[in-house]
Amino acid sequence: MKNAWYLAIDGGGTKTEYRLLDGQFRAAERCLGGCVNHDFLPGGWEDTARELRSAIADLLGRRGLQIGDITDTVAGLSGVDSRTDQINIERCLRDIGLTRFLVCNDGFLPVKAECNGWGIAYNCGTGVCCCGISEESRMIKSAGLDEWSGDAGGGRWIAVHLFRAVYQRLFLHGENTYLTAAYQQKFGCRSEEDILDSLTLLKDPTEHPEAARAAVELFFAALEQKDEDAQTLAEEMTDCTAENISVVCRKLGFAQAQIPVVLTGSVHTKAANRTYLDLLEKRVQKAMDGRAEIFPASKEPVAGAQKWLEERAANASGSA
Repeated sequence: MKNAWYLAIDGGGTKTEYRLLDGQFRAAERCLGGCVNHDFLPGGWEDTARELRSAIADLLGRRGLQIGDITDTVAGLSGVDSRTDQINIERCLRDIGLTRFLVCNDGFLPVKAECNGWGIAYNCGTGVCCCGISEESRMIKSAGLDEWSGDAGGGRWIAVHLFRAVYQRLFLHGENTYLTAAYQQKFGCRSEEDILDSLTLLKDPTEHPEAARAAVELFFAALEQKDEDAQTLAEEMTDCTAENISVVCRKLGFAQAQIPVVLTGSVHTKAANRTYLDLLEKRVQKAMDGRAEIFPASKEPVAGAQKWLEERAANASGSA
């Protein structure tokens, strides 16, 4: 459609990417906005709507467009985890002025971007999320509720459990391990008080993102050295991964011999070493009887929203 305009949005807990697409689905404008996850915003859904409205208005203003000029929108947003969330975010988008849209959890976008439209995406970033789409377009989500769903493996989870392992070894048992020594060196700790002070950094990853990244790097380094506590955490993480992927696979009833499984998020694509990824693949293949075709993400998630918009436009044209 020559005069059509489309919005593709990938919304996260720290930043959000917006793309304005022309009638040929080419990116005409892009911008980065802030957090849109209502769980992380003091004003909840009101703050989510305010952030979306402001960023979209800025994006459209660059082309002299109004919200009514948007033909269709696909938005994958962190924090859309339940029916109540779905109702609230759809209300937000209608209040902004969007009339045609598809909105879902951001974990579904990599399936569209990486797996030819169907398959499973397992995300490990700040948190954990497992999303699947069938060839019939059925959508299933598992995990993504932090401690409430027993998630294991996100950056926040790694930092908490890494510190706990160090604390228990040193404070409770007076033991020194590769992990405890490496932790003290990484965070410049010379006393128990220094260790407790390091916790204040880990508790606030927004203000001290470098501390959270250091904890994740330290975990994988300790795993490479076969540290006992790191191995225990890795087993818990990969068990969580395998269980969620196999559950989503079963619920979607994939009949294919090979199921595409894309690994997304900074823990998978930036931090994880070969030792961990090999363990993950072994656990997942065992849970899925060798049917998983596992690969790392290579595209930005917002590309999934863009592809989804093209599919929706084609379907609309076909039914016209």
